[in-house]
Amino acid sequence: MTTRKTPWFIKLAGLLWLLSLALFAPAATAQQPSPPDSPSPFDPRFGIADSFVNIAEANAAGVGWTRVFFRWDVVQPAGDFDWKPTNVPDTFLNAEIAAGRDVVAVLIGTPAWATPGGTSTAVPPMESWGDFVYKIATQYNGRIKHWVIWNQPDITDPNSPSYTWAGSEEDYYRLLKEAYLKIKAVNPEMQVHLAGLTYTWDYNRGNRQYLARLLDIIQADPQAAGDNYYFDAVSYHVYYSPRQVLDVVSDIRNLLNTYGLGHKPVWVNETNAPPSEDYIEPVAAPGPFKITLEEQSAFVIQAFAMGLAGGAERVAFFKMRNERAETPYGLLRSDDSRRPAFTAFQVVTTHFAGTQNATWQQESNIYIVTLDRGGQTTTVLWNMATAPTMFTLNAIAPQALLIDERGNEQLITASGSVYTIALPGAFCSNKSNCFIGGAPRVLVETGSPNQRAPQLPALTLTATPTPSPLPPTDTPTPTPPLPPTLTPTLAPLSPEDEIMAESTPAASPDNQVTSSETAITEAPPAPAAEAPQVIAALPDPGVGDSLSPLDTTGNEPETIALTPVPPVTFSTVMTPRRILWLLVIGLIVFVVAYGVQVVIWYRVRR
Repeated sequence: MTTRKTPWFIKLAGLLWLLSLALFAPAATAQQPSPPDSPSPFDPRFGIADSFVNIAEANAAGVGWTRVFFRWDVVQPAGDFDWKPTNVPDTFLNAEIAAGRDVVAVLIGTPAWATPGGTSTAVPPMESWGDFVYKIATQYNGRIKHWVIWNQPDITDPNSPSYTWAGSEEDYYRLLKEAYLKIKAVNPEMQVHLAGLTYTWDYNRGNRQYLARLLDIIQADPQAAGDNYYFDAVSYHVYYSPRQVLDVVSDIRNLLNTYGLGHKPVWVNETNAPPSEDYIEPVAAPGPFKITLEEQSAFVIQAFAMGLAGGAERVAFFKMRNERAETPYGLLRSDDSRRPAFTAFQVVTTHFAGTQNATWQQESNIYIVTLDRGGQTTTVLWNMATAPTMFTLNAIAPQALLIDERGNEQLITASGSVYTIALPGAFCSNKSNCFIGGAPRVLVETGSPNQRAPQLPALTLTATPTPSPLPPTDTPTPTPPLPPTLTPTLAPLSPEDEIMAESTPAASPDNQVTSSETAITEAPPAPAAEAPQVIAALPDPGVGDSLSPLDTTGNEPETIALTPVPPVTFSTVMTPRRILWLLVIGLIVFVVAYGVQVVIWYRVRR
């Protein structure tokens, strides 16, 4: 019997096919670079959402962490068997990690095939959801540690542009539990965060907070305590008012403590006061308030200082770059030019870095946040009144560096053991609704805050509180007190400000916390007429849309964060890996086509 030899071109085609399988295995096992060996040059507490859109500017800003969205309906659009690249390419994520930034991923978006209605807001089958979570956590194991499960499920109005979740609190609990167990099965060191919540959605409707309702359900599960109650951290979105950043974080910490969970970190995943005007890039979709570029710049320093003082583990600005068709959130304009707030963010990452403890106090119209940075003290001061004032601060060191929101620095000398600092008045673009203070001043001294001579009793709150945990119960019914500015005294509202509630900023006896730390003495206060009013429970703006700040029902739009896909260029599409893939495919097609032609030619000759 004659054995026919396999033609050489068939062998070559098979060899090339096996080589392609080895080179281009499924994404879950490919491209797993380790984090950089050297420590990150950035403080991980200060972040910007979507910083990957301009990594060079993110490095210049000192961004320590970033947040991206991984959409399930993008990764598995056709079914359980399908697996596409995520909406944020690996090229960008790997560059972020190589720069030393933490990447925090939000998992969201039900695929059309997973539910009868075919909507991304629908409650998915838990088995399919769990499979997706396990696969994507495996794919990014070693690159992404923090996972946020969904976004803003507390928004319940299907007509809101920020509506992302059609399920109940019980449905979200099942979603969270499934994700927690699958992620921890991949790597127990991974951290699972509750979805970013708004606080204002429930507050403005007189509801118990979504977090409280969810914790009731979680603690009713007898297995929850053994699995860390299925979450490692809490995330919130707070906009417009620096004081509200402090109040929301403080109230959430009180709520967690009521449930015996006060040890869990609280993150502010989104904060901003997007401007209503920009002479370089006119605003296409302004928010509900008048905000100048200077006020946004002042907000950045004030909000991050208040976040630290309230005990937030991390704070992130939303977001890196503005898109022309949306509310102007970006530190960068759509052409990548810097807004003034970019420099203010640099002041934060430079002079707030290394903070070990933070306290805050209010003396009349002046806010003071003191940051203990371990051998160095940063003091942040700003004026809530419209009239400028001179303020005296007891000195820790004979000389200090004074920085403004534009990054200008000057060395100043104490006189009589005090510094006299000029604090500009607040812009108050919203008239009496003055929720952003004047341009802040940042004072950096060598030494500890304990070296500052006490003069006045201070209103303080440590950045790392040590609450007395209460034992969890099966059916807790906590009623934590609201922060003072979240209990507004209503006043007649103008039509343009109908969503704004007013309250005075003066500290009441109910909200004072006594402390032995005292730091300041003040110049004569501004006249009473200069004292502005502070907004309570300011709504979050819409995110990722160009709709009016108010919908037809009068409800304020809340945030819905969609990660933009970076612009497609030749360098991002034709990566070396893809070029090699195209060459292999082309060679296989050529060899097979050539072989077919040879076979046909031999048969024709016979």
